[in-house]
Amino acid sequence: MKILLIFTIAGLCLGGCLTPASKINDVRLGMTKSEVIAVMGTPGSITADQTAEYLNYALAEGMRTGTAATQTPFEIKIVNGKVVSYGRAGAPRGGGGGPIIIPPPVIIH
Repeated sequence: MKILLIFTIAGLCLGGCLTPASKINDVRLGMTKSEVIAVMGTPGSITADQTAEYLNYALAEGMRTGTAATQTPFEIKIVNGKVVSYGRAGAPRGGGGGPIIIPPPVIIH
C-alpha cells in the first residue's frame, strides 16, 4: 500500500512539470514573454545566448489517449522581448538550414 502511495505522489509531482502539448497552439510570433507564460505556464528553464532568450518547456504528448505521456523538449525563442520562433528543442533553426542532400556513392569499375 505504501508503494502505491509513493508512486501516486511521484506521478503527480512529475506530471506537474509537463505542459500539455495542445497549449502550444496558442503561441504566436510577436507575442511577449509575459503573454507566452500566461498561455504556456512557467517554463521548466530559461536559457540565453548573446542574441536571444529561450523559454524551455517539456510538452506532454499522448495524455488524451490514456497512454503514458511522452515528454517532448520544446523551446520558444525571444528576441527584443518578442517571440521570433518556436519549435522542438534541437530542431534546426533558421539561417539556410534546409535539408541535407547526400549524393549516391560513386561506383568505380
